[in-house]
Amino acid sequence: MLRLGNRLAWLIAPALLVVMISLNPPKPTYLMGDFRAFYCAGQVIAHHANPYLNQPLRSCEVVAGPPAEPLGMRSVTLPAPLPPYALLLFVPFAALPFPLAAGCFELFLIAAMTAAIVLYARVAAVPSLWLYLAFAGITASVTYYAGQPVPFVLLAFAGAALAVRHQRWNVAAACMLITTMEPHLALPAVAAMLIALPRTRLPVALGTVLLAALGVAAVGPYTAIIYVSQVIPAHALANAYEWQFSLTSLLTSFGIAAASAVHFGELMYGLMLIAGVVVAMRLRRATGDAAALVVIPPAFAVFGGVHVHSQQLVVALPAMLYVFARYPRVRTMAATGITFAMIPWNIMSSAAMAGCFPVLVGAFAGATLGRRRGLLLTAIAAGIALSLVAGALLGLGPADAHYAAQASAPDALAETSWGPFSQQVLSKSSVLMEWLRLPTIAGLALGLCAITSAAFAQPETDVARNRLNATVAVQS
Repeated sequence: MLRLGNRLAWLIAPALLVVMISLNPPKPTYLMGDFRAFYCAGQVIAHHANPYLNQPLRSCEVVAGPPAEPLGMRSVTLPAPLPPYALLLFVPFAALPFPLAAGCFELFLIAAMTAAIVLYARVAAVPSLWLYLAFAGITASVTYYAGQPVPFVLLAFAGAALAVRHQRWNVAAACMLITTMEPHLALPAVAAMLIALPRTRLPVALGTVLLAALGVAAVGPYTAIIYVSQVIPAHALANAYEWQFSLTSLLTSFGIAAASAVHFGELMYGLMLIAGVVVAMRLRRATGDAAALVVIPPAFAVFGGVHVHSQQLVVALPAMLYVFARYPRVRTMAATGITFAMIPWNIMSSAAMAGCFPVLVGAFAGATLGRRRGLLLTAIAAGIALSLVAGALLGLGPADAHYAAQASAPDALAETSWGPFSQQVLSKSSVLMEWLRLPTIAGLALGLCAITSAAFAQPETDVARNRLNATVAVQS
């Protein structure tokens, strides 16, 4: 029965996706909205043009559909700020009509996330059901709905963790290079691996050269240089006001200038990168498991920094489960952190979704912490959901934004079109939206405290370590 439950658990996130789609029937909608930008970038590359400029990216986005874009976005260019080699993934999809391409990509996302959870369960030595529950809310409402490629990154992280555990250095390096689709998530883990595992350095160096060559071949040397020198900083500024979980976004919401907020975010990212590497190396020494070098650092990368979107937060959850399974004294802290971080509180746009998410919290908390604590955390989650309804009724939510598109040159970066829209429409400045950041940030903080506490605990006895290694071997 348990095995059947684990096999059926992968339906949780797809089922939530169906609920979201049914609540937003076919019409101008953001369903697969992020994928639309990546799809068009792939089409632009296939026509040997620059995928980072307003045109021809915008022309493609206007006609790509159904579903049609929301009315307020039809005059705005949605950027595709992935590295050039990552955009190559979307070139084959761009050869298909958009609805067919979106459907195929969705199936690939579901398959990749399912495989990632299976591998992460082996890495963390926990039941896969726990990961399905922890990932489901964010995965369905953001990753699957918008068409974000994060599941491929998660699958690569999980594969790299298993590969370094079994000393398969070339496989580990290849997987880590795939994670650089999301460079700010990958960099801390790559740094930890290069520092602590010398045999990965050569394959990572060779793979980096290969990726650079693929990027240059895809867009040309000039555009590749433009991406590094102009697109990355322009995108940081364009998204500085967008409602998200980064330090940069928090600072701009309190009136700090975007340029200064980005610099503070970069500084915090650097500090968290160092902290993640140090903690991962201590856990590796304590457990004898090199997988910690891959799993732990990304969790620190999503606390603060410049860009932290909902779909990227899930990379922290396996790290919390990793210490949950190995250090009993931090289990309550780690699992509680997950219950707050696993829910995309800001997208509870209907009573149905508000009702689903506390159920997920209760199921996860009950499985990991027991029925009594599970009921308590379910009640807290339900209280947060009700606070959203109360805040909306009291007029504490964001005001309706009416955006008048600004002219942007066709040969300018797409961020020149996106930035003003993001600042005026996506900032969501309000008491309610600031409140809804707190549970997620608190959950991440609790989880990182649990991980750090485990890393700096007294070394395990040989008996405990042997028991751990036996558990890991059984799970693998």
